[in-house]
Amino acid sequence: MIGLGRRSVLALGLAGWLGTAASAAAGDATVFAAWPSPKEPWNRGYGAALSSTWFQVVSLEAEAARIPAQNQDGNMTSFTGSALLAPPIGFLTPYGGVGIGLFRQTLGSLSDTGVLRATILGAKLKLGLIVLKGEYRSLSLSGNPLLPMDHRISAGAGISF
Repeated sequence: MIGLGRRSVLALGLAGWLGTAASAAAGDATVFAAWPSPKEPWNRGYGAALSSTWFQVVSLEAEAARIPAQNQDGNMTSFTGSALLAPPIGFLTPYGGVGIGLFRQTLGSLSDTGVLRATILGAKLKLGLIVLKGEYRSLSLSGNPLLPMDHRISAGAGISF
């Protein structure tokens, strides 16, 4: 009987913890425009991000971005996973963290694929289901990329769930 009581308490505790963890999870999906630097070889790009917030301060994000070069034969596509500290302050959520991913640049018949590292600072403004986002990313591209890119500013909007 004692073993059954402990199992019941453990099962209820686990169910309560899972319920709390699930209710603590929230997220958003956003689309954004991006302005890379140095400005000279690049045009304005675009992308999308999906984020999930856990325990109200840690956010995990997956992002895909595409930035065309001013030369019509060039572009860069990147996929980045990020871990961010994102403590909410009312309807404003400042965040910062690091990301790592892959990039692929093309320039005519040339191409380069490598690792992208990012240091990220930004803020989200949540207005009901609407999310507005502004962000700065300091970027480091591995190897000898075809075109330089050392940082990016982006602004976007999306939905919160």
